[in-house]
Amino acid sequence: MVFRWYDAVVLGEESGLVRLWEPAHGEVVAHPRRARQHRQPGTRAYLSAGLPGADWWVAGPAVAEAEDAEVELDEVARFCTERDLWPGLA
Repeated sequence: MVFRWYDAVVLGEESGLVRLWEPAHGEVVAHPRRARQHRQPGTRAYLSAGLPGADWWVAGPAVAEAEDAEVELDEVARFCTERDLWPGLA
């Protein structure tokens, strides 16, 4: 798996970044995927990172049904295509 999404709790926003808490990683500062989308402290959002060492980013709000999630599957497709990873995934 190249990308992982974690259900995290928003702690606040500062200097264009979002501060979140996720049980496996503790407190994390992430770049928002949509800069104009404001998140209220106490709400849940999807926290993600690509390969180890990559910057953290926050996607849409956490939801009950997977098909309703706002996660960047187009970004995953672009990443795999640019690196010719599709043949290795079969």
